[in-house]
Amino acid sequence: MRILATADWQLNMLGGKLDPKARDYLSSQRVDTIDQLLSLATKEDVDAVLAAGDLFEYPSPSPEVVAAVAEVLQQHREIPIHAIPGNHDLYGPGTVWMTPEFQAISHFHLHTDTDSVELKDGVHLHPIPVGSRHAIEVQDERLDDVSAEDGTHIVMAHGHDLDYMNFDHEDCKLPLHSRRLIEKGYSLVVLGHWHSWKQVSDRVLYPGTHEQTKFGESDAGCVAIIDIADGTAAPVIKKHRVGQVRWSQESFDCTGEALPEALEAFVREQSTTVDFLELTLTGEVAVDASIDALPRAEIACAPMLKHLTWVNKTSSVIDVDVMTKNVELPHGLRNIQQDLLQESQNAAGDDERVAKLRDELEALYRACRDVGVIREEERA
Repeated sequence: MRILATADWQLNMLGGKLDPKARDYLSSQRVDTIDQLLSLATKEDVDAVLAAGDLFEYPSPSPEVVAAVAEVLQQHREIPIHAIPGNHDLYGPGTVWMTPEFQAISHFHLHTDTDSVELKDGVHLHPIPVGSRHAIEVQDERLDDVSAEDGTHIVMAHGHDLDYMNFDHEDCKLPLHSRRLIEKGYSLVVLGHWHSWKQVSDRVLYPGTHEQTKFGESDAGCVAIIDIADGTAAPVIKKHRVGQVRWSQESFDCTGEALPEALEAFVREQSTTVDFLELTLTGEVAVDASIDALPRAEIACAPMLKHLTWVNKTSSVIDVDVMTKNVELPHGLRNIQQDLLQESQNAAGDDERVAKLRDELEALYRACRDVGVIREEERA
């Protein structure tokens, strides 16, 4: 049997740290990528799609999103879709699962209990749906041992696999042990909850979200095509990238650069391969560049991308004369400062020696600034 495994569509998510235009774009793309992954399922001739929870960000998403998703699913009726509620889209009255649009999708099967279903001759799906987002009971204990039963047995669950990442928290929500499920005779465990692709073992997989949801998610935007053989052989898992929104986190050292031109050129180059960019500015800049060039660059760069997050971690260029005049260091450091200044006076006429002492004084001020001894208002 061949399946497509996916999870965590998080449809109707707000994307709170994105600007409104970017949120709308991402929301639209998340629906469009559902169409892409279902088209992939058709192309790869899969027998079923397994969607391991959190298909929606909320139990009751907006009517517009419900209608848009239902329309996409209705356009791909040839492959059955088996899903479970996650901690974000619990099942119950008034939820998306009870809407006329989803009730009418005949090939969409939502599993709200742990009753197994035969996907194909001899291949059985054992769902573990989420009943409460606050559940702390161990989820794998909800399934019986099937090692003595005939056929191939697949688990689809949504939770925190303690065999992948054990926080050792007594109040861990939705905990499970994938290793115990394999020991109970299950051939494959498909999990939702973590948004990045993670193959925990040759039989356990988090496919992750089909579209990255925020900066910092590594290896998101994928689904799995899984071939399940007869007997005891491990399934063959292949990763397919379907995500369409391109995210990146980059840094730019402004020290010594011609601003704003160099910064604009850097972002322009990034925009050829990136839609959403989080750019961190580092290094030292002159006061006039900080006041004028950097704000101008931010405004100029914003239209180059679908979204730009601008993180300014630059520091003001160290002006030795200004710092010497305005800054009063703590006693021990002040002694070092005074010794350097005295040596500079004594070395008057020896330009090389004076320059070296100024470099040492600059290094002293920089170190004091970096550890917080010098406050920002003292530097001007």
